Amino acid sequence: MKDIFTDQVAMLFSTPITLTLVLLEIFISVRYDKQYYTVKDTKANLVLGLGYMITDTLSRGAGLFLLAVFYFYGLHLFSFISGHLVLYWILLVLAEDFTYWFMHLMDHRIRFLWAGHVHHHSSKEFNFSVGLRSAVFEPIEKFFFFIPLAFIGFRPLDIVLIYVLSQGWGTFVHTKAIKKLGPLEYIFTTPSHHRVHHGVNIKYLDKNYGMFLIIWDKLFGTFRAEDPAEPVKYGILKNVDYKNYLDIIFNEYNQIIKDYRQNISFKQKLKYIFGPPGYSHDGSRQTTRELQKEEIFDKNYKS
Repeated sequence: MKDIFTDQVAMLFSTPITLTLVLLEIFISVRYDKQYYTVKDTKANLVLGLGYMITDTLSRGAGLFLLAVFYFYGLHLFSFISGHLVLYWILLVLAEDFTYWFMHLMDHRIRFLWAGHVHHHSSKEFNFSVGLRSAVFEPIEKFFFFIPLAFIGFRPLDIVLIYVLSQGWGTFVHTKAIKKLGPLEYIFTTPSHHRVHHGVNIKYLDKNYGMFLIIWDKLFGTFRAEDPAEPVKYGILKNVDYKNYLDIIFNEYNQIIKDYRQNISFKQKLKYIFGPPGYSHDGSRQTTRELQKEEIFDKNYKS
């Protein structure tokens, strides 16, 4: 019960803090004519944020039960540090942040997962309210990626608590108002790093997946620093005129269904589901890797 209470307190505190950041940024935007916000986009961000909260509330019980089963029948590798709380929490933060980095990477590399994540990127703005525009089905998805953490001995409620706290940091990095954070840029994910992640500039695509720490991107080659000479353009590559809020959430799923129903081989159908976003059997679209290879070729050719 104590762990559940701690988790709920963390959620209760994060909500007013986030809303305060949004209101402060709106004030700065209006006061200094920064034009960080539009009414239409902000309404969509808040509605999708509400959708995330509903999904999170409805799925948390089943998700915790799933993790509890794997924890109960797991390896309990960390029983030897049960009396060393600081070490336990440090290891959990590192393990969970890496797991989230990997989940986020898969969200951008597998189209079916991208379909549940794309609406977080569909805003052409970049502000604290975009941090609320969370992937509506992520609360369900995360529990499956967190299974290994429970299996090796991290307590399910501890996993959820660190996730909630990390989400708070993840909201903070959605802003253009903060430029650079000095030495923190080397270790932590900062607004500068995350602006790159939301960029549709070819050089910025599929970079900087970290939520709390940027070290994983630097270790595995997915890091890209923000280039002052190339301002970030926000949104998604395909310009979609969404009809309503539900269309924002389900549009990419509908596009997958349309692609699947084409008169093509079964292997090609599967690639439209589990292949990278942008895959096409006839070359009518391009994946991120194809676009970036083409850009590198063009630069080398022109030089």
